[in-house]
Formats: sequence, structure tokens, C-alpha cells
Amino acid sequence: MWAILVGSTWTVLGVFGVGIVATAKLLGIALALGSGWLVMHVVWRLSRRKKLGIFAGALVAIEPSFAFAAVSGTEVQLFSVLALGAAWMFLQGRIRTAGILFGLLILARPEGYVLIGIAFATAITRRLWQRDRLELVNSEDVKELALLLGPTLLFGVAWAVYNYSVNGTPWPNTYVAKHQEMGLAPLGNVVSILKGYYHHLSFFSGVAFPITLVAVVAGGIWILRVYSFAGAPLVFMPLGLTYAVSTSFPMSSESWNFFTRRYLDAVIPVLVILLAVGFLRIWRKFQYWRETRSPIDPQEAKIFNFGLNVLFVAIVVLPFVAVPSDWQRLAKDYSWNSKNVDDVDVAMGKWIDENLPADARIGVGDPGAMRFFGNRFTYDLAGWNTADAIKRPPLDFAEEKKIEYLFVYRSIYFDSWHLAEPLHAIEVDRNTILGGNQLRVYRADYDSKPVFVNSLIPLDKNLLKRDVAVIDIIDTGNGAAASEFSEPAHAYRLVGAGAVVERSFKTLASEIIRDEATTYTESETFTVNSSPGELLIVSKRYDAAIGGTLKVFADDVEVGDWVLSSKEFFFGVDSFDIPGSFIRGDTTILRFEVVPTGSNSSGNSFMWWIMVEGSVADRTGIKTIDLGDVELQAS
Repeated sequence: MWAILVGSTWTVLGVFGVGIVATAKLLGIALALGSGWLVMHVVWRLSRRKKLGIFAGALVAIEPSFAFAAVSGTEVQLFSVLALGAAWMFLQGRIRTAGILFGLLILARPEGYVLIGIAFATAITRRLWQRDRLELVNSEDVKELALLLGPTLLFGVAWAVYNYSVNGTPWPNTYVAKHQEMGLAPLGNVVSILKGYYHHLSFFSGVAFPITLVAVVAGGIWILRVYSFAGAPLVFMPLGLTYAVSTSFPMSSESWNFFTRRYLDAVIPVLVILLAVGFLRIWRKFQYWRETRSPIDPQEAKIFNFGLNVLFVAIVVLPFVAVPSDWQRLAKDYSWNSKNVDDVDVAMGKWIDENLPADARIGVGDPGAMRFFGNRFTYDLAGWNTADAIKRPPLDFAEEKKIEYLFVYRSIYFDSWHLAEPLHAIEVDRNTILGGNQLRVYRADYDSKPVFVNSLIPLDKNLLKRDVAVIDIIDTGNGAAASEFSEPAHAYRLVGAGAVVERSFKTLASEIIRDEATTYTESETFTVNSSPGELLIVSKRYDAAIGGTLKVFADDVEVGDWVLSSKEFFFGVDSFDIPGSFIRGDTTILRFEVVPTGSNSSGNSFMWWIMVEGSVADRTGIKTIDLGDVELQAS
């Protein structure tokens, strides 16, 4: 809906020379004013106090996160106006209008489904509660529920049908591409949202948190007591939106930037309403205390009233103490966010328009500005605008579509891609919101004939400096591996087995390797040759972009943790020494368990090499495997 609104408005304003950026900002400001007006109107009607309504509307204007969201060019303000308007219409019993606004709400953001769910459940509960006789359903029930849910069903079905025709699901591309299964009760994620978002809102930060929380709760209770079920969608909207976001993808408990704040900024006007009404209730409690507990003596009464006034002023002022500093902090953050996007995404879009052929096949990892300012047909590698790319490895998709130019933030995946070389780059010294510090252009050559080297060779300079001999190899994921290197020959097994993947990449030595890997989430176990009492060196090829930590066991005895080191290219090779005291026989059962971390909870293996030091091999006569001139291959 936001895309349609901005595009339609720009069609008109563009005739008068107004740019797309200015159009989006003007719409955001207009809708923000609409939110402020609604807040003023709602508080005025709820409290019967016009000044309090004006005060609440002003609070929306001075809240820095919501103010910056107004000029962000995103759908925050549209969603806020629709959600607030729908809840207010519901509270007044104007079900038809509320239903239409709720229906439009789901076209602004998918989280709107949770808010209409709250309203629908409230309507059913209210009608059942008000029954004066036993009956399941009557005509008034059907009429009200149809008016409330009808527009949502109409718009939702049409939207779902369109989405299904595009990506095979009822949800828009952006939701499908970003969504991660969090379960129906993601309590840990809710706690992260409370810490990362709510605790950093101006009105909730620092020592103001308990006062603001009490005022918001007091305001919500009062609305529910006075308006009963009709006030539920308004009161529970922040909780509903928080829950909806918590089920979508994992959130950080650290302070959020705008990239994530925009998912919840629509709750700010509702919180302001509850805060204003709550302050009114607290003030009335103070008045009651003053009237019932005021001393008889005039002088003592004056001191008593003065103390109560000072206390109430402190309570009211405290939630706004952080506003000036937050304006300064967020102004700096948002200006740097805007500068990042302008210096990198917009600049790269203009570079595309000026330097690439009109028929160039382009793929971008960070769409938006590059797709617009680039003025070329562009594949969105993230899948937000290109359904075929949703949750697919970007390089697999690029090879399938024969994409000639990739615009992505630098990573070892793209630096290692054997079909492409870097062509151009834009780098930022201070990155506050982008997906990386350097946006690179890679030009792919699909006519080249890559020459692959023997994947059995452990191309790692640090390893090859050691005087070692290979005594065993496990070629994981390769069903056509030589029998002595195969998984069955080593009793290979996984717990939490994943997919078998094949990858072709350049290595640090500029050689190209094609190899298969097994992936897993828990552990990897196999049996290898060994020499009793002698040092055993285990080495493996892995995805160096993932890395991770493995807990190592030899014959079910814990040896220690193996932290896989970071590498410059995709195919990493790392080694771990198992002391001879853990090696008891001619064979040893090795187990490697994934140690979950915040950034990684899986393992992968392309190839395993089991080695002993050269002198040990000479002394024990253990059989070694000749890999040819390894040092020459790796040079």
C-alpha cells in the first residue's frame, strides 16, 4: 500500500519537479501530523480535557524516534495512522469504518493481521459476555462480525492470491524472505524486544521506565474499566504488535537502529495516549490524597500540598528528561544512516546508470536505491523484489540467471567466486546501517573454462609448513568417493543431519576447488586410523564464512574446544592437535559437537585429513597416503 501511495503521489507531484525522495518525506510528514491529530483527538475525547489532548499530540511530535520515522521514506506513519484510526473507530462502536481501516492495515504491514485478530476476538468475547439468554449466534452477531472482518477478508484474499501467483505463498516477498520460525511463544525474543526497543524509547529510558510503565498501565486499566471490551484493541495494540514482530525473526537485546525500530515505531502514538490518560488518573489520585489526608492546620496543609505538587511535577517531567539527549543521539544516528545510503546505495545506483549497458543483467544484494537510481532491470538477490531468489544462495541464483554484474557487500563468498572478479567498489569509513563497509561490483564471465585442482589436497600454507604425513582421509558428502576415503569406510554418522551441498570456489592459493560438504546442527562422528600414544593431527576443509566452535572428543573422552579460525576465502582449512595421551589404539573414534553461539549453530565439513608428524610416521611404520607434490600445488 505504501508503494502504491508513494508512486501515485509522485506521478502527480513529479510533474511539478518534486523528486521521489521529497515525495516520500512529504507523505511521511503528512501522515505523522495525522497521527498527532488522532492522538490529540482521542485523548481529548477520552479525558474530556482539550489541553490534555493538545499535550498528548505534542508528545507525539517531540518523540525523536517517531519524528525521524516520519522522514524515513518507509511505511511507519501509514501503518500508525491506520492502526490508531481503526482502534479508535472500534472504541466508538463504528464497526464498519473500523473494519475498512483494519482491512487496509494488512496491506500496509503483515503484522496488521494480529491487530485485526485482537479486534475480532474482542468482538466475539463482548457479544458472548452480553448474552442475556443461551444462544450460539444471532443475526446481530453475524452482521457485526461481517462488517468488522469483511474488508480484511476481501483485501486479504485478493492480496494473498496475488502473492501466491508471485511466490507460491499468501505472504508478500519481503515477509517470506525475512521470516524465521520463532514458534508461537518466543519469550526470549520478547525479552530482547523489551530491552532493545522499549527500554531505549525516550519515555522509557533510564529511571523514567518504572514511572512511565505505571502511567501506561494505569491509562490502559482506566480505558478498559470505562469502555470495557471496546477499548481492548487500543489498549492491547502495543502488546499485539510486539508479539507479531517477535514471531517473525530474532531480535537483538542491544539498542536498535532504524532498520529494526521501524517495525515497532507505530506503537509510540498509542503509548502516548495511554501515558496521557495514565497521568490524568495519577493526578486524580493525588487530588484524592490531598482532600482526604491534608492537615487541618493551614500552614501544614500548605507544606503538604506543596510537597504533593512537587512530587507530581517530578513524576510528569521525569519521562521527558531523556528527550533532548535522544534527539541529539538519534539526529546523529539518522543523519549517518542517510549519509550511508546516499554515499553508497544511491551513488552505486547512479554508477550503474552511467556505466553499464542498457541490457546488462544486474543482481543486487541491497535493493531499493540501487534498483531505482540504477534505471536497469535488476534482480534482487535478497528476494524482496524477486521471488525466485527467496532464501536461495545468491551465487547459485546468479549462475542460473546468468547475471553479469553483482552488486553486493564484500564477503568471502563473492571474493572466492570462481566465475567473477571485482570491477568497482565504494567504501565507507563509518557504517551505521549498511550490510557491510564496502559495496563491490563483481563482473561474471560465464564463458571462462575454470580448471579445478585435486580436492584431496589440503591447500593451507600453515599446515604444509609442518612436517606431517597423511594417514587417513574422509571425503564427506561425496557418494562417488574412493572406497578407502568414503563415509561407510569410517562409520561416518551425523546427529542433526542437514543437506549435502556442492560448492566451487577459488582458494587463497588462487586454485579452484569443487567439493561436496555435509552439514549438521549437533555432531559429526567417524572412526580413523591412529597410532597408540602418538600425537594425532585432525584437519578439515570447511565454510570459512561460518566457522564456529567444535567440542572435540576422542573415544568419548573430551579433548577440548576447537575454534575454527576465520579465513580470507570460502574454503578454509584448519587443524586441531589431539595429544597422544588420548590415542589408545590403531583406530580412534572422533566426535565433533557444535557449540552454539549467537552467530552460528551449525557445522559443515567438505574433507577431513588425519595426520601424524613425519618423524612418528617413520618410526611407527604406519601407512601414509601420498598426495603428490602438495607444496607445489599450494604455492
